[in-house]
Amino acid sequence: MRAKLLASILSSRRFLAAALVALAAYVVLYLAAAQYLIAAPGEADSFFASKLLPDWRELVLRQRAPFLHEPIGALRLGPFVLFLSIPNLAIAVALGLLVAANVAVSYFGFHALGLRGVRGLHSLIGTIPALIGGAACCVPTLILVIGLQLTATLATVWSWLVPASALLLVGSLWWSLHRIGENAP
Repeated sequence: MRAKLLASILSSRRFLAAALVALAAYVVLYLAAAQYLIAAPGEADSFFASKLLPDWRELVLRQRAPFLHEPIGALRLGPFVLFLSIPNLAIAVALGLLVAANVAVSYFGFHALGLRGVRGLHSLIGTIPALIGGAACCVPTLILVIGLQLTATLATVWSWLVPASALLLVGSLWWSLHRIGENAP
């Protein structure tokens, strides 16, 4: 039932476009926050370049930390460098798909069902915790900004942040689809 409702929502060009923008933005922000996408202006031989490490097969699944894997190569596109890590890209895309689905469903609930005013605001605000939960990947960058004293405190819960983000996003999506199913004409 909810999968059909989500497919129906995403069949509309407007909501699909919102989902794709959210997906792209989330993947870029996730990779940038994890420092796998960096701006590296400088002298480059070409606008596009790629390099794969010689021992990439050994590095594919090697973890630096929970849910953070070693890069196996780099891809340069103009002033940006993307460090290639298949598990990190998969995590970014998986969480990005959940964020995109939440954005599309929230947009649908707010716009298409006419849930405007206080009621619409409540349905829109209900998705904010899940979207913030999806940003839990950004904690390493936040730690560097706030200071390293916080690191010891968060180190004990770091391995739970990505799964917690996924659970919050799934829960929010389920709840939003449930509410839309109840309010559908």
